[in-house]
Amino acid sequence: MILAASTQVIAAQGYDKASMRDIAKAANVTTPVLYDHFSSKTDIYLEVVQHHASNLIASWSETKEAGSAEEFFVQATTTFFTWIKENELSWRILFLDQPRAPEAIEINRQVRRLADEAMAAMITRLPPLDLPESLDIEVATRAISAQVTGAGNALATWWWENRHIPVKTVVELNHGLVWSGLERLIK
Repeated sequence: MILAASTQVIAAQGYDKASMRDIAKAANVTTPVLYDHFSSKTDIYLEVVQHHASNLIASWSETKEAGSAEEFFVQATTTFFTWIKENELSWRILFLDQPRAPEAIEINRQVRRLADEAMAAMITRLPPLDLPESLDIEVATRAISAQVTGAGNALATWWWENRHIPVKTVVELNHGLVWSGLERLIK
């Protein structure tokens, strides 16, 4: 109940504008009761972020092996954009909200690192990549992961304002923009 209410409030207002009072009201509890469960707004934010990040990573990890690397990429991309469509509040909290409070900035960075790590794990499931010899494979994988994740989130941010566009169309657009670069790296 408190987690769901916290999600609603933080997604609607952003971390910086959300207050313990707003969360308590949305959870239909008193502010002192909320403080009995969480000592600060940062503690609530951490719990909310961990919950939604775990769900996203779990959905990504459920991406099955496909017949080809391209099919796997399309399947993973479909999983990501479908997750966003089905979990708009989660995506808003994890990727759209940019808190300015120092205690929340680090939590936000941790989420982005987790997303990059999950994407890096997916990239390692692709066939071997033709990378510059001067670049360590792990560093290269993380760089590619950051690019793919960044492109996906940039497209998702645009899609946030254009939600009438079907998931399939967004996946096709992402495929056209991102796959052509990845495909060139596959040996």
